[in-house]
Amino acid sequence: MKIIIVESPTKAKTIKKFLKDYLVLATYGHLLDLPSNSFGIYLKNNQIEAKYVPLKGKNKIIKKIKEIGGRAEMIILATDPDREGEMIAKEVEMILPKKEHKKIKRVYIHEITPFSVLKALKNLSSINENLVNAQKGRRYLDRIFGYTVSLLLWKIEKSLSAGRVQSAALRIIIEREEEIKNFKKEEYFQIYLLLENFPLKAVLTDKNLKPLNLSREELDKIKKEIFQIKELKLEKIIEEEKKIYPPLPLDTENLQRLAYNFLKFPPKKTMFIAQKLFESGFITYHRTDSHYIDRNFSLKIRDFIIQNYGENYFSFPRYKKEKISFEAHEAIRPTFLEKPKLTGDFLKLWQLILMITISSHFKPLEYLETKYIFSSNNFYFLCTNKSLIFDGFSKIYPLKEKFLPKIKVKEGEIFSVLDFEIKKIETKPPSRFTEASLIKKMKDLGIGRPSTYVQTIEILKKRKYALKEKNFLKPTELGYKVYQFLKENYPEFIDLKFTALMEEKLDEIALNKLDYQKFVIDFWQKIDKNITF
Repeated sequence: MKIIIVESPTKAKTIKKFLKDYLVLATYGHLLDLPSNSFGIYLKNNQIEAKYVPLKGKNKIIKKIKEIGGRAEMIILATDPDREGEMIAKEVEMILPKKEHKKIKRVYIHEITPFSVLKALKNLSSINENLVNAQKGRRYLDRIFGYTVSLLLWKIEKSLSAGRVQSAALRIIIEREEEIKNFKKEEYFQIYLLLENFPLKAVLTDKNLKPLNLSREELDKIKKEIFQIKELKLEKIIEEEKKIYPPLPLDTENLQRLAYNFLKFPPKKTMFIAQKLFESGFITYHRTDSHYIDRNFSLKIRDFIIQNYGENYFSFPRYKKEKISFEAHEAIRPTFLEKPKLTGDFLKLWQLILMITISSHFKPLEYLETKYIFSSNNFYFLCTNKSLIFDGFSKIYPLKEKFLPKIKVKEGEIFSVLDFEIKKIETKPPSRFTEASLIKKMKDLGIGRPSTYVQTIEILKKRKYALKEKNFLKPTELGYKVYQFLKENYPEFIDLKFTALMEEKLDEIALNKLDYQKFVIDFWQKIDKNITF
């Protein structure tokens, strides 16, 4: 008997459909963790050791895995292809007697389709201890930080607690709130002219063709002279061809942001649906920071685009160079192009993923930007028009950009002024972060990873350090209290660059470039000066 162990019952059910000769079991997530009622990390011979205990409600499945594992000829661990999944695979090994370890094999399944699963089963490997160590490192850092700092926070208020990545995210939210509080509104004015036989308004500019933002005093000084202008001469026409590039294939952050923009799905909902779509075989793995698309799948998209839109529209997608490649093998994409038997929000998200994936294989949109420079009495006015040359990916991807036909005029023409318009503009404070925009900010700063974005925000809300108000995140008084404590006592640990550096170090551990024991011990000594090794 061969058994395959995955973490999700949905995933197990999907695999069972086409692997009749295997027994497929689900762990229902993690099996083991550090104890909830004690620190659980110890020092022994200058090394860190951790106590792992069964999670609540997991004794039954642990007993079943042990029992079936003892009878199996091979135990194949097919948990998710990232650090979290690697740790769950390790937990299965940890609960089994050592004599059974020689039976254990590891496979990495990035899409749950018959072809991909059978291909994966031909490439059996062993548990990647480097990924396990990176996940252990993250867990130990979070336990050391949370346990040590929370005990000190209890002196202020018993219910308070702190987390490593959450504290950095809290800082981002609070600093934005301070920007909003300290914002001072300013107003300025722009002058526009409406011209006869010309479809666009002309804005008053300086000699460098930058629109003039006038104070009220400046406006009062020149508007009389401006209002006397009866005609404008078209001095110069400047044309420049430009491109708008299609979206990159989806990584986790882009999926969450675009699902919010297009479908108004909060990130938690997006990831829940994406998890189910992956486990049911509809999309590739949904926790990734890669923009790479398998070439064979790109060729299927090429055939689809050529057949439906023409050969002139296809182009292989652009890729951003990845920092790391050990756990981010492919972007999030559908596993097939035909409409699936899905309904409601599941179908909506699948269709969005399909639309982004296909549009990433289109050529860019091309347009002609034309600047019309007018003058009169040493005053300069500017109109800008965009006219479409080639619609490219906008064939299937909705753009807010508006294009007008090219205006047929010549340099030297004279245009009569029909009317004047003074536009009052008031500066606005920066907006609070939505969950999606905070995740983008965290990604840009290198804080957190695809598997931690949503969890980080959910903990901030659960601990009541931030609340959601009209879809925006607002820090609470409690959040301010925790932040102020950390700022005064542990400024290094809410330093955004330091938090990002921690993530880079975890990446180095995963690539076997850094010893995780040394990394954790160094961190521990920074946070607790009394610790000696």
